[in-house]
Amino acid sequence: MEDNSDSFAEMNPNVSRETIDQLKDYRELIINEKSNLISNNDKKSLWIRHFHDSMRIIDLFSLKNSQIIDVGTGAGLPGIPIALSLKNTANQIYLCESRKKKIDFLLRCKEQLKLDNVEVIHERVENLKNKKFDYIIGRAVTQLNPFFSMCYNITKEKTIFLLHKGIHIDKELNDTTKYWNFEHNIYENHREKGSYIIEIKNLIKSIT
Repeated sequence: MEDNSDSFAEMNPNVSRETIDQLKDYRELIINEKSNLISNNDKKSLWIRHFHDSMRIIDLFSLKNSQIIDVGTGAGLPGIPIALSLKNTANQIYLCESRKKKIDFLLRCKEQLKLDNVEVIHERVENLKNKKFDYIIGRAVTQLNPFFSMCYNITKEKTIFLLHKGIHIDKELNDTTKYWNFEHNIYENHREKGSYIIEIKNLIKSIT
């Protein structure tokens, strides 16, 4: 399947034409960015490997009026495609990133794509205070155990994690259950072997 907007539209029939047009603009922003936000190889597969993969979690957002944080968002993946899809809802997306050059890019995206439902946070997630989120999302950030440690200060009782994971998901789960108790579901990407989304609920630290 070719990496283009037509292939993306075929794979995501519920995504509006308006959103696809905005994704085209977002793609151009990524490609034309002078700093190396993503690799040149990834630039060739933005529609399928990145935009479609980001959109896979849309159907897992069951709560309304949600506060959603994308931790270590980098170039805005998966947060910006999610924000474009949810722009006519009451959900708010927070893009959390510690690196200045990526923050500058995210702020340009917010302005040029008119993302009124997005807030950009220039901070390490473990340093956030007095803010809790309904959903915590992340893609290619770190393994589960350190990720939970980083984010535990922004969780509440019903916080749900939706995380993109690769072929080592079973080992990560085994390592993580030594330190945390939680419920989880795994959703496999049937178009890309070894690609998963893990849904985590009711996360609490184990007593040791």
